[in-house]
Amino acid sequence: MSTPTIGRIVVGFDGSDQSTAALERAVDLAAALGSPLDIITSWRWPITWSTPPVGNSWSPLHDAEEIRQHAVELLERRASPDLEVIARTVEGGAAEALLAAAADAGLLIVGSRGRGGFRGLLLGSVSAACIQQATCPVLVHRGVDETAASSGSAPIVVGVDGSPESGQALRFAVVLARNLGLAVRTITTWHWPSALNRDEPAFEEWSPERDARATASSAIDAAEDLLDDDVEVTSELVEGPAATVLLEASRDAALLVLGSRGLGGFRGLLVGSVSQECAQHASCPVVVHRS
Repeated sequence: MSTPTIGRIVVGFDGSDQSTAALERAVDLAAALGSPLDIITSWRWPITWSTPPVGNSWSPLHDAEEIRQHAVELLERRASPDLEVIARTVEGGAAEALLAAAADAGLLIVGSRGRGGFRGLLLGSVSAACIQQATCPVLVHRGVDETAASSGSAPIVVGVDGSPESGQALRFAVVLARNLGLAVRTITTWHWPSALNRDEPAFEEWSPERDARATASSAIDAAEDLLDDDVEVTSELVEGPAATVLLEASRDAALLVLGSRGLGGFRGLLVGSVSQECAQHASCPVVVHRS
């Protein structure tokens, strides 16, 4: 079987600790996947200035160029000379610049918060905008202690609920796993609706666990064309709320991959509550797959 590829990887870099960690992850992924890497540093004049000052020795472009140079220096220390990479400054707001750069990309990587992020916020406005609006999968690098992710043997965990979005997330995870030499662990959650009495005769032949088992099986079948002996895929049913279960699983995961919306998501929402909560609180990097 020929190995599917992810394509060009775009990463935002603003010099913050979170964006530095995101850039390091992007370099490692690009090398493992054989993907070109596009590093974006954005700049713009402060919106309170109606026009750029004349004769002023400072400009945000100069600052952006210094930040871009930091990225280049990091690349010189970490990246292989064979890595196809470009580091550039782009005028505009950070979210706007990243979304435009990633319009035809295979993956967008952002830090959970940037230089402008308030310390108390777990997910900054730029990363939130990217997972809401990007047309490609978005990896949010949480910048936390990722002992499991760095061990090299942790699996990629995928939340599967039978929605088309989760099916595409599983296929994306399998491609990543094959290129990274990792296993895939799919998790399908279930619980009895609180309004139902499970002892009623009408439910003797039905249970949410049975539905979850069928969902998990159909998800694996939908990705069958990507599966071979190179990728170990296990499937688990876990009772409990989806976000709670997946956040617990993220403690021992290299990545957590989710669809942008699940079966319970309202059609008008771009990102569902489960993926949003996991992007904010997971113990490993989170990929929100945009279908």
